[in-house]
Amino acid sequence: MRTSAVGEVPRDRDRRLLYVDSMRVYGVLLVLVIHVAEVFNPWDEWHISNAQRSGIVGEVVVLMAPWIMPLMMLLAGVSTWYSLRRRGNGHYLRERTVRVFLPLVVGTLLLVPPQVYLERRMRGQFAGSFVEFYPHFFVGVYPTGNLSWHHLWFLAHLYGYSILALPLFRYLQHARGSRALRTAARVSAGPAGLLWLALPLVVERSLLWGLFPERHVLTSDWSNHALLFVAYVYGFVLAGTPWLGTVIDAQWSRALVAATIGSVAIMTGAWVGLLPARLPPPYSLAYLAFW
Repeated sequence: MRTSAVGEVPRDRDRRLLYVDSMRVYGVLLVLVIHVAEVFNPWDEWHISNAQRSGIVGEVVVLMAPWIMPLMMLLAGVSTWYSLRRRGNGHYLRERTVRVFLPLVVGTLLLVPPQVYLERRMRGQFAGSFVEFYPHFFVGVYPTGNLSWHHLWFLAHLYGYSILALPLFRYLQHARGSRALRTAARVSAGPAGLLWLALPLVVERSLLWGLFPERHVLTSDWSNHALLFVAYVYGFVLAGTPWLGTVIDAQWSRALVAATIGSVAIMTGAWVGLLPARLPPPYSLAYLAFW
C-alpha cells in the first residue's frame, strides 16, 4: 500500500506501516555506520580512535550524525501513537518497561562493560583481563569512573520521554487536543510552514546548549532533551494528524534544497579545515549564531 503522508492511518488498525518499519531499519544501519566512522573521524575523539584518520570517513559523521538520532526519536513517536490507540495507560507503561527499560538494564550489564574495558586497555588505564575488570565496572561514574550506559543512552531518554509525554499524548487524542493540532497544521501549511516546526528546535537547542554542555546524562542533558523530546512529540503528532503529513509532503522539495545547501556548506567547511577548528569559542554567542 503506497501512502503519501507520514501520518496516514491504515484502515486496519492492526496493519503495520511498512514504510515506517523500513525507515527504522535504515536508521539503525546508519547509526551503525556512524559509530564505526567515528573511530576514524579526524574531527572528534571517540571512545576508541584509530591512529590513522580519514577526512572522507569523517564526512560521513558530519553529514549524518546531527539528524540520525532525532529521526529515530521521531519514529519512536510514530510507534507510540499506534501503541496508545490499542492500550490503556497501565498496559502501555508495562510494555515500555519490558521493551525499553529492561533492555537498557540488560545491555548496560552485558554489552557496555566490554566497551569500557577496551577503552581502558587502549588508554593504559587497566592491564588485567575482562573478568578481572568486570567488578571495576561498578566503580565510579563514567568518564572519571567506569559505570555507564554508553550508547544505550537513547533507551534511557526514550523511557523517560514515554512516561513524561503520556499526559500530553492522551490530551492530543481527545477533541480539544485535536483542535489544537488542526490549528498547528493550518499554520504549517504556508509556503515556509516547515520553518514553524523547526523554530522550536532551533530556539530551544540554542538557549540550552551553552547552559548545559554535559551530554547524554539523563538529568543534565537539556540541550539534547530539547531536540529529541520535541522530535518524539512530532512523531506522535504526524502519526495522528494525516493532514499535517500531507502539508509536509507538499514542501519536501524546498526543504530538500535548503538541506542540501546547508549540508554541502558544513561538509565543505569541515573538509577545508574551517570546521570545527575555526569556529568561535564553544557555546559563545557567536558560536550559537553560526549554527
